[in-house]
Amino acid sequence: MRQITLSLRDETIASLHRDFESFTRLSLKIDPQFITPSFEDFLRAKLLDNPTPLTEQAVQRMLTHGQYAWAKRALDKEFPDVVEILIRQAAEHGFSFAIRSDWTADDLIKQSRAWATAIVTEANGDASQIDVLASQIKSAAMDIREVEEKMQTPAWRLADSLRQRVYETKIAVEHSVGSTAREKLGELRCLLRLGIFHGSIQKQEAQQVLEYLRSLKPELFVEEPYDGFTRFANWLRNVFAPVAKAPRASRPAQR
Repeated sequence: MRQITLSLRDETIASLHRDFESFTRLSLKIDPQFITPSFEDFLRAKLLDNPTPLTEQAVQRMLTHGQYAWAKRALDKEFPDVVEILIRQAAEHGFSFAIRSDWTADDLIKQSRAWATAIVTEANGDASQIDVLASQIKSAAMDIREVEEKMQTPAWRLADSLRQRVYETKIAVEHSVGSTAREKLGELRCLLRLGIFHGSIQKQEAQQVLEYLRSLKPELFVEEPYDGFTRFANWLRNVFAPVAKAPRASRPAQR
């Protein structure tokens, strides 16, 4: 390694010492355990126009105990906690973390671990973080239907409207008679199918509604002919059919 010998005036050397002492004082004020470089390293940094001369030990000290230690902790054992905090605070500020409504408990555990593994692997983290992170993800997840209700999404508003419409049509069937009741029953059946499709009504619940109406108005569930000719013939039969007369009482015979 080549060497350079410098000849400096006493005033210049004194000024450099004052700068070195000032740098040391400020560094220790930021971090009391800061490892300062030697005066020679300080001079070398000055010559290379480096305003913050640090030894390798000083850099290591800053990363583990100094003002940058939070970064190492966040990417080390506290990383899962950081993810959990982000997910939890997201819900408090209008964001949500949703999962599919058809997932079972086993599906949720499996997918949480798969995602945690992908995160830790890409971040070059410790494999021991995977289980903790997967647990944080699992506990913070919400069913998509809960998220929709909380945010009142268009899908949730449609499902809620269908449920309200089913209730109103059920009441209409109960208080209607004749053809009007049959029309309302047909409308109710369509609404129940739509409600089941959109998830606002369970299939068992829809069956219970229809069974209740069947017990209340069984005549509405009797199939009628749908062709117009048959309906017309039935109407004519009711109009022109002779009304059976009651038998007259016989008079006593006269002598």
